[in-house]
Amino acid sequence: MLILGNRKLSSLTQQNAQQNSPQSRHKKHVHEKENRVINLTNITFTKEQIKTLEMGPQYAIERNPKSYINELIIDTENSIKNLQSNMQNTLRFLAAKKIKQIGESNRHNTIHKRYQYNINQIKKTLQQNNLTIARADKSKILVIIDKTVLKQKVDKFIKENNLIKLNKDPTEAYHKQLQQPVQKCEDLIEENKRNYLLNIKPTAPKINAYKKTHKENEPIRPVLDNTQAPSYKIAKFLNNKIKAYINLPNIYITINSGELAQELHKLHITEKHRIFTLDIKGLYVNLPKQGIIQSASFWLDKNNTSKKIKEQIIRLLKIIIEQNYFQYNDQFFKRKNGIAMGSPISGMIAEIYLQRIEELRIKHWIESKEIIYYKRNVDDIIIILTTEKQMKQ
Repeated sequence: MLILGNRKLSSLTQQNAQQNSPQSRHKKHVHEKENRVINLTNITFTKEQIKTLEMGPQYAIERNPKSYINELIIDTENSIKNLQSNMQNTLRFLAAKKIKQIGESNRHNTIHKRYQYNINQIKKTLQQNNLTIARADKSKILVIIDKTVLKQKVDKFIKENNLIKLNKDPTEAYHKQLQQPVQKCEDLIEENKRNYLLNIKPTAPKINAYKKTHKENEPIRPVLDNTQAPSYKIAKFLNNKIKAYINLPNIYITINSGELAQELHKLHITEKHRIFTLDIKGLYVNLPKQGIIQSASFWLDKNNTSKKIKEQIIRLLKIIIEQNYFQYNDQFFKRKNGIAMGSPISGMIAEIYLQRIEELRIKHWIESKEIIYYKRNVDDIIIILTTEKQMKQ
């Protein structure tokens, strides 16, 4: 175990040195550009179609000038009218000349037509072969995959996670469930903001399956599109409020692998030490509801939050974690535990839960020197223990 630990330290150090070199940064940039699309099917796409996909889903295709030329003329004239009168005619002449060049330019028309042709061909190929395009997890890569295969992976996720199938869409009931508690949060929410925090026409969150292309069998990471969910605005608001009222210690948090490697090499590690690296499986979706509430209450008390503010935060938090549901293939499912991945408050909830455990459990072991090192990056943990007895515990 010690040998494996030292190998990991060496790997971290080497990785940090490579990442900081100009050659490595250049190679990484080139590598990312060359692998923006992964095709998991046997259907072939042309190089030009792949190049179009590599631009990403947020890329805005240049419009045909004919579709906006009249709008451009009107906007230009309105702007010129706001200028000094002795400058207007000169600017009209220059603007008219430029607009004419844009309208007659074949370049714009050609680019627009070519991109639109590629997109139409891609859509046609996807439709004819029952394919779809999904996002890769933790990257900007797009994944071309068979719809049936993706559906099987989502079905497997639903089955393995013991989700509760609902008889009907609960969105309307959830929306009504929020109205009265929001209005009663007189100390937490300003009166003029209360109605704004309620979505006018909420809809059930939809599940997006992000492909974990870096893992064996390429499982999915389910992320919910919560933007139109009944509790989305409340969750976003409450996330900011919790940040304001709870000052987490963040003692054991690390976000830099290079800093982690340097800290580890400063330690005096012997044959009696054991190094463990752990990964919390399904962190967000497996957090216990009662544990979330207890953790929030713990940190609010520790930060001397007033009784009224605490009660109102806890009241809204309970509703948010209960409304952890989504729709898939015209069916509705609800989780028994956890917080929805994609919710604006999920990261904060995970931290207040884990840091409470670290405060009550890990801190004692570190102070007693039974654990000589402990660091965590979201759901990845590294621990160094000192004795066989502690390792068994």
